[in-house]
Amino acid sequence: MFSIDSYKASIQSNLEKQTGILVQELQKIISYTFDPAVELVDFSTFTDPTRFELTIMMFSMDTNAGEVFGEAITPQNFAGSVEVLSDMIYHYVPDHEAQAFSEFYLQNDEELEMKEQQIFTDWFITCWEKAGGQAFNLPAYFGFHDVTPSYDLQNARFLEDEEKWV
Repeated sequence: MFSIDSYKASIQSNLEKQTGILVQELQKIISYTFDPAVELVDFSTFTDPTRFELTIMMFSMDTNAGEVFGEAITPQNFAGSVEVLSDMIYHYVPDHEAQAFSEFYLQNDEELEMKEQQIFTDWFITCWEKAGGQAFNLPAYFGFHDVTPSYDLQNARFLEDEEKWV
């Protein structure tokens, strides 16, 4: 009844519906003038696999792994965190299929989690490029909350989190 390929296709379809919104939000961030204390930006993805929700936050960071906050945030001086995308549904399971899908997911959880992360990363990279991310003047990373490695958006490679903070 369920397959890994159909699950992946469902996620990709739902993400595609949100591409315009994410691109627009990334364009806003790319246009910010960051406070000089901000040395990199870290896009962190939070997922709720029980509700199939995805939230992406952008954190202004220094190279000591500290979040930078601004007292006077203005268009000329931004520091802080921004919710880029909030509680986006990336998969839908009808109530009458919930138990069967839960069993399918448990049987394949490691593979499905790995595929989800790859799909989310590929989608974010595509949106970043569409938003003009190549013109962004700070190091920028995309990753998952409490998971390493992160994707270096400027150098198109994965790296361990420790590498961001040097």
